[in-house]
Amino acid sequence: MARPRLKDRQIEVFRAVMATGSLTSASQQLGVSQPSVTMTIKRFEDELGTTLFERIGGRLVPTEEAKLILVEVERVYGQFDRLSEAISSIVAGDGARFRFGTTPSIGMRLIPKALKRMRDNHPARVFYCDFLAQKDVRDYLLFGQGACVTTIAKADDPTLETTIVARGKLVCLMPQTHALARLPSISPKMLAGETLISFAPETPHGKYIDATYARAGFERKIDVFVHFVEAAISFVAEEIGVSIVDEFSAMDCERMGLVAVPVEDSVEIPAYLYWCRFRPRSTAVEELIDTLKSLAS
Repeated sequence: MARPRLKDRQIEVFRAVMATGSLTSASQQLGVSQPSVTMTIKRFEDELGTTLFERIGGRLVPTEEAKLILVEVERVYGQFDRLSEAISSIVAGDGARFRFGTTPSIGMRLIPKALKRMRDNHPARVFYCDFLAQKDVRDYLLFGQGACVTTIAKADDPTLETTIVARGKLVCLMPQTHALARLPSISPKMLAGETLISFAPETPHGKYIDATYARAGFERKIDVFVHFVEAAISFVAEEIGVSIVDEFSAMDCERMGLVAVPVEDSVEIPAYLYWCRFRPRSTAVEELIDTLKSLAS
């Protein structure tokens, strides 16, 4: 004997009748007429070859078979609900792994703030944050090591797509006790007599700084060369000298006893997020973009 192929509508009506104990109440809950509910139950019984409900003392009473069927129906519905939750979790990125990269300028302060907010929203998600040199960004994305990279360096590469997540300026970092620390802004000319901790001209920071110095008609004289922004910040904290960095790197510098004084007539410094154009952006990447833009606004 062939097994009956149950229909979703039959199960839905059966559950409603079992839950309400009444054809009338079930029809109201489902938003259909009572005759429609009665007909659906009758066809369901015919296909199953058994009686599901009996009239006893004017009340609709489920049979033992109906009770046992309901147990199985609820078990399957429970599994379906868990499946729906699992699919929704995957779409939302909860419980998944999100691996991305950043260069130190963005990664020092702005990324930790964004990561904290994203962790609060998705506590089950596992995050991997790789700190990269600028020269490694293309291969990191092209070979799928991470989903995206944040940096202040502009990359003209046909394999990469980009969006700007923040815009900043240059600031001069110095100890809070420095003679220039209380000024509202500072010009390159005013730093002429200071020990300058800075970056080579070919680096992203070096290019932004030289462009700003050019506006002021000055050239940099570097006393201490550094390659990474965290080194510049550490050297300033040791009172070796002052350093010009992007404002993203200088966020919360007061915790180290430093002051970030805006540099006059600074060029704009965009913060970029890159991803490989041959791969779709994940939900987590979209959330990182939105979070960074929100923090920078």
